[in-house]
Amino acid sequence: MSTFLTGKALEKEIDKIIWDAEEILLIVSPYIKLDAHFKKLFEKHSHDDCLKIILVFGKNEKKVSKSLSKQDFEFFKQFPDISIIHAPQLHGKYYGNEKKGVITSVNLYDYSFTHQNIEFGVFNEQSIMDSLKLGKSNVDNDAFNRCMKVAKKNQVVFIRRPLYKTDKGLFKSTTSYLKSEILLDETEYYYGSLKKERTAKKLNDFPDELDVDSKDYKRPEREMKNKPKKAKSVSESIKKKNEMGYCIRTGAEIPFNPEQPLSKEAWKVWNKFGDTNFPEKYCHKTGKNSNGKTSMANPVLLS
Repeated sequence: MSTFLTGKALEKEIDKIIWDAEEILLIVSPYIKLDAHFKKLFEKHSHDDCLKIILVFGKNEKKVSKSLSKQDFEFFKQFPDISIIHAPQLHGKYYGNEKKGVITSVNLYDYSFTHQNIEFGVFNEQSIMDSLKLGKSNVDNDAFNRCMKVAKKNQVVFIRRPLYKTDKGLFKSTTSYLKSEILLDETEYYYGSLKKERTAKKLNDFPDELDVDSKDYKRPEREMKNKPKKAKSVSESIKKKNEMGYCIRTGAEIPFNPEQPLSKEAWKVWNKFGDTNFPEKYCHKTGKNSNGKTSMANPVLLS
């Protein structure tokens, strides 16, 4: 049965929906701003891995912090099982758990509740989960389903899932909660000064929970970046191809070494002045006459 609510009665039911949630908490609100009261309601669930929280906010695609501040975003990231979705075209508001829901005009915004804004809501109390299993159609089921479609259609901003370990006993299996893993965090794209490229992930791309023994859950290995190969200099490349070379001053055959392209005798003479650009006669690689185009700085005719 549906009930029309406003004022304190509406505020009370929204508080109870958040506080009483045990299996699922679905909040759809374009604008979200938490005061101390709201945080106390949510903090009851801060260590509850059995509660699945789905938070959909909207508007302000170019400056998301106007719809959900980074401070409040960080607050929500602590919960063991939470999905945060941004729907830029969102205007409707809905609060629901597995037993009751409210279709309303009020945002999850402290100002809306503390300044006695004129807000309306339609409250419905029943077991959503049982109704969904039986295929029943009613106002709250339709609202819940519609909000889930919005959540699944729009861009995921943050995903955190509980990780479990299953111990198989002789007569029964037991499952224990280990910790929660962050599967996606695009905080930098939405709140960073430098806009990084975001993924195109949607809610259905992520599992509802993780099993430590599952093939899908593997310990990540650090990717080792290959060191860039040092580019070989022209002299190194030439040295590898030809072991012998020629003195650039006398033309005598000597070991190929572009860093020392002179014979001992010629080097002693050159070393008195040490002019690396002094024109020499021969190519260190081929022994051909260089017509003054070679030097200690450029011992090989590259042409």
